[in-house]
Amino acid sequence: MNIQHGGNLDQAKKLFPEVTGSWLDLSTGINPYSYPFSSLDISLYEKLPSYSHEENLRQIAADYYGCKNKSCVALAPGTQILISLMPTVLNAKEVYVLYPTYEEYISSWWQAGVKVTRVVNFEDFETLCLQKNVVGVICNPNNPDGRKIDIARLESLIKKWSVSGNHLILDEAYMDFSGQSMAYLLPSPGLLVLRSFGKTFGLAGLRVGFLLASPEIVQRIRYMLGLWPVNGPALQIAAEALQDGLWKIETEKKLRIQQKRLDAFLQSHSFNLVGGTLLFRLFYHRSANDIWKHLASHGIWVRKFDYNHNWLRFGLLYRQADWQRLEAVLLSIS
Repeated sequence: MNIQHGGNLDQAKKLFPEVTGSWLDLSTGINPYSYPFSSLDISLYEKLPSYSHEENLRQIAADYYGCKNKSCVALAPGTQILISLMPTVLNAKEVYVLYPTYEEYISSWWQAGVKVTRVVNFEDFETLCLQKNVVGVICNPNNPDGRKIDIARLESLIKKWSVSGNHLILDEAYMDFSGQSMAYLLPSPGLLVLRSFGKTFGLAGLRVGFLLASPEIVQRIRYMLGLWPVNGPALQIAAEALQDGLWKIETEKKLRIQQKRLDAFLQSHSFNLVGGTLLFRLFYHRSANDIWKHLASHGIWVRKFDYNHNWLRFGLLYRQADWQRLEAVLLSIS
């Protein structure tokens, strides 16, 4: 499967070699306000990560995400590797994915030889747990449309999948600025929650992610990832960031301002808002593909979708020069 992702500027440069200046990358859902972490001691680069620092971050993450006990937390070098390990960790004859959503779940299970079925509405999804040896996947909030499922309905769903002896994967990569995690239900045996650190804190290059699950599943993942799953500098930065509640509050205020500005701005240019989160916005436009090409030919990279040619996803921007650049390019469309 050839899956398109945001942030792939190498592809942008190959497709549009006429762009000679800098690119404005609005194709990702990464926080543009990166966390201003403290300076790091050189020893963090010179030595192997310490076990005590790993255990410290596991407990900090447990407190931050609401599952309390670090035995329910596995550290990983980003959530992508966790997604790729799911077919090995969980036994499944078929996987149901609430769709459309992040395509890597479909790809990972498909490559493992497991049948994958796309389910387009939640009501149908609720009934599928009654089968044996099946796994469900829901992104909440969803990427790319920001769909959120009510907590009460999710609680009921998780209990149904657990009672049936099946597993439900909740990808909460965009939950930090969106509400309540379901991790408080752990150690529910059927629930697995994936959380992204880099998107929320604008530090995607650190490659830090978390799996929140029953202690048994966490131990299997930790064994598979082996020693030192996260590098020393990343352990310290993540621990600092997760404990900085004031930064999160202030950053959320700034993101809300930019989100409202982006919505109003694109709607004034005949885009219709489909949905999104505080880190990305999805819009409909009947000429979306032509607009995508026009933006890219002027060095502005946004996310398009093979399965819906009328959708474009925009990440947030905040520099005044970037706003002026985007407006000038949209106004130049003939």
